[in-house]
Amino acid sequence: MRVGDVLRMNRRPVDIQPESEYRAFGMRSFGRGTIRYVPTIGSGLTKLPHFKFNSNALVLSNIKAWEGAVGVTDEEDAKCVASSRFLFYEPRGEEVDVRYMRYFFLTRRGLGEIGKASRGSADRNRTLSIRAFEQIKISLPHPVEQRRIADKLDLLLTEQAKAMVQSPSVRDTQQLMTSGLDKVLGRWAQGFVRVDNVCRMVSDTVHPGADRGEATEFVGLEHIAPHFGERIGSRPLGEEKGRKFRFAPGDILYGYLRPYLNKVWLADQHGLCSVEQYVLRPTGGMPAELIAAGLRSKRTLDEVLGATHNLQLPRLRSGLLLAMEIPFIPPANQAQALADLEEFDKKVRELARTQQHRDEVLAALRPAILDAAFSGRL
Repeated sequence: MRVGDVLRMNRRPVDIQPESEYRAFGMRSFGRGTIRYVPTIGSGLTKLPHFKFNSNALVLSNIKAWEGAVGVTDEEDAKCVASSRFLFYEPRGEEVDVRYMRYFFLTRRGLGEIGKASRGSADRNRTLSIRAFEQIKISLPHPVEQRRIADKLDLLLTEQAKAMVQSPSVRDTQQLMTSGLDKVLGRWAQGFVRVDNVCRMVSDTVHPGADRGEATEFVGLEHIAPHFGERIGSRPLGEEKGRKFRFAPGDILYGYLRPYLNKVWLADQHGLCSVEQYVLRPTGGMPAELIAAGLRSKRTLDEVLGATHNLQLPRLRSGLLLAMEIPFIPPANQAQALADLEEFDKKVRELARTQQHRDEVLAALRPAILDAAFSGRL
């Protein structure tokens, strides 16, 4: 059946009054449902025409339908006003369940059909053609079977969404990493020491075309994982623009731009980094691993946040960083502290990998369930 044979568009123009209060309607991509924004006066809405609509309507964003901005409205949605960016369709008769239609258009095949009906080359300019959408053909089983499939998908995808929300997140692991460092270091620490008492700042500047020494790679902020002290990439040297800092194995790179990201890395190679990173070179008072861990710990991060929270583009001044205090591990305790730190890092990183794998599996369940439903396997 053609979409236009079983669904008809139904939305009613609204004369927006500048001083009256309205609640705007929106949608999330990837089938994640509708949005009801906080009430605002009419002058705060977009200048596009606005419409009222009914509940239990198939709704598509005409600019994001190709990436799954497809849903079904409920009674609370129907209290909102929607801009002309949203298309609302209702059944022409009893032979179609709009939930079934929604789920079909969230399958890989359905999204492919919407993609073909969305004109434009750039993602932000891909607008769904009403005429092309209504020409899409879909196989419709008996209404009883449509409802059975839709009911089953409601149940399964609700459980899948709950699992995604309730499972520990990457942020949880990051918090565990930073707070755990305080405990590991605190077990062996004897007081605190200023950063500038255990390392010095190095500004070994390299300009474009100058001798790079032993450096072969560039490691910027984008190549450091937040909170984990881990390098996740690099790029070969050769196309540098602007000055860079040279670093050596054993140096600690500290990202001072947006320091809340807590990007700290203990270098194991020669390289160049951006000038948005401080290069700290340990002076022998403590092993570099313990210094880097102290800089990544929650105590230090909280102090950094307190010093930069009111800045529009947070930057941590070098003087503030060097004056901060980290746990001091005396020589007699350093070997055991290093062993505990290595074991802790290993466990948390293994947990992070497990969580990432679980998230990937849970995310893959949704398209697998939808494809099963529309291929007769559900």
